[in-house]
This record gives sequence, structure tokens and C-alpha cells, in this order.
Amino acid sequence: MASIEITHTRAEGTLIRGSEPGDGILQLLNPWGFRYAPTVGFIYLRGSRDRAADMRRIKGAQTALEADGHTVTLSIDETVRRPFKEAEEDRYRRAGERADRLGARADRMQESSDAKWAKGRQIAADYQGEPVKTDHHSASKHLRELARARALLGQSVAEQREADRCRNLADAAATFEESRKHVGTTLRRLERLRAYRGRIERQIAATVRAAQKMGTLGQPVDTETLVDRLARLDADRHDLCEQIREWETHIEQAEADGAKVWRPADFTPGDYAGLGGRWYLVLRVNPKSLTVPKSVDWKARVYNRANQLGKATSTLPYDKVTGRMSGEEMAAQLAAEATTA
Repeated sequence: MASIEITHTRAEGTLIRGSEPGDGILQLLNPWGFRYAPTVGFIYLRGSRDRAADMRRIKGAQTALEADGHTVTLSIDETVRRPFKEAEEDRYRRAGERADRLGARADRMQESSDAKWAKGRQIAADYQGEPVKTDHHSASKHLRELARARALLGQSVAEQREADRCRNLADAAATFEESRKHVGTTLRRLERLRAYRGRIERQIAATVRAAQKMGTLGQPVDTETLVDRLARLDADRHDLCEQIREWETHIEQAEADGAKVWRPADFTPGDYAGLGGRWYLVLRVNPKSLTVPKSVDWKARVYNRANQLGKATSTLPYDKVTGRMSGEEMAAQLAAEATTA
């Protein structure tokens, strides 16, 4: 039996040390999401880097190993982390490598698919639809060739599907950095991160209050559990503050470079807000969104009182707005379009 060490830091993620290939430990840990990294030679928990320890999976892995007779030691340190900027750059680098790898595989699959399709079509064309002469000596060869053509065409279709899948994944990986840094996407991410930070801060305050209340009532306080929980929550808050700061800096730089970030001060009721190729009459300006009418015509280019569905309204978040037009500008544009129609 082996002596296994399970370690977790936010910088490295959750790692398994003390295992050797073929010792059966990986098979025990697979149900808990652990994988083997051949490039570095150890077992790791997928998706655990730059995150808090997933104690459910870690405890499950520990139980499975101990049930098999292995000795397990556990080491969790939430304070060891890498800077968010470094982690983000690493994600962009790995996305670029993934795009290259998947693109190369897509090219190989496409080339192989095309070659097999052409060969299968050639075999079929050689017989020009001639039926199999069952009582002739050529029948067995004819049947073999037709079976070969069907196999080649089937393999070609399967490889074409794989080529398309890899190409789509490669395209997504190639645009990962661009899409992640998109201003609208970043604004929505910032809203989620701030909400999550507020939730973490409330949990910290509630944990402290609960411990103080227990102390006031003379009840025993598990200081080790309390310290571990507060350390975990504080590490989460630290990470969130760093992420928010970096993304806020990114938005500031994007605005300095000419990107427009729409805010309540940019609109007044009666203006029109653009979303893609559509324009919405602004009924009310809110702190986080604009109130706009719902239309009876979902294909309409302009949503206003003229085609509003009764008094029904909807909201348009500022991070999705793509343009602004005053009521006078919209009226002039609609009048010009009516004249030329």
C-alpha cells in the first residue's frame, strides 16, 4: 500500500503525490474528477487551480484511498495563490495552444476525410452502377469493392464530423481572449463579481457574529473550524477584490482607447437606445437598465409607443446598449425613410 499526500493551494490546485502509473490509484480517484497529467507525472483535480479547495471531492478521494488500504495525509493552504493577472495570462496562453492543437487536428481530419470520400466515390464510379453478377466469377470482388466503398464513405463522414467539431473548438479557443475582454462581457462579469464579494463579506460577518454569540452564551467554540472557515472566506474575498480591480482597470483602459461605456447620464426619457440593429424608445432611466416598450411586432426595427404591446415594458441593461439616438433624430430618420419608400 502507498503513502499518498493530497495537497491543495490556489496556486497549484489539488494534487496527488505518492502514486505511480499502473498502481490503480488513478482508477480509484477518477469518479471524483481526478486526472493524470503525463507532462508532469502526477494526478490532479481538474479545474481546481486558482480556486478554493473542493472539500467534497477531496474528502471523497481520501475516503476511497483509505478504504483501499492506503495511508493518506491532507494539506490544505488557501493562502498560497498566484496573482490574478498571471493566472489570466496563463489562460490566454493555454487557449492559444489549444487553438493550434485543435486546428492542426481539424486539418488532419479534413484531409483524411476528403481522401477517403474521393477514394470511395472512385470505387463506386468504376462500376458505374453495374449490378452484381451473382453467377459470375467477378461477383466476390465486386461485393468486396462495394463494401470497401461504403466503409470509406462512412469513415469519411465520421472524420468530417470530427474535423468540424475540432474546427469549432479551435475557433472558440482562438477568440477566447478577445471575447473575455469584450467591454459588455466584462461589465456583466464585474456585476457578478461585486455581488459575490458582497455575499462573501456577509458570510464573514455572520460567522463572526455566530462565534461571538456562542461565546456570550458560554457555549464551546471550535476555534480550528472557525479559523479555517474565516481563512477560506478571506481568501475568497482577496481573490474577488483582485479580480474586480483588474477588470475595472481594463474597463478604464478600454474607455481611454475609445470604447463607449453607457451609463444613466447618457439617456433621458424620449431618447432611443440601440441594441444591434434595433432601436428602443427609452421610457425610464434606471440605475442599471433602461425601461423600454415591448412590441406587438417582434420583427420591428424600432420599438416605440406606436407598436407597443399595450402597456407592456421590458428592460435593457446598459452593458448591452450599442448606440443612442435622440427622439428628434429618430423622428427625422423615420420621416426620411417614409419619404423615400
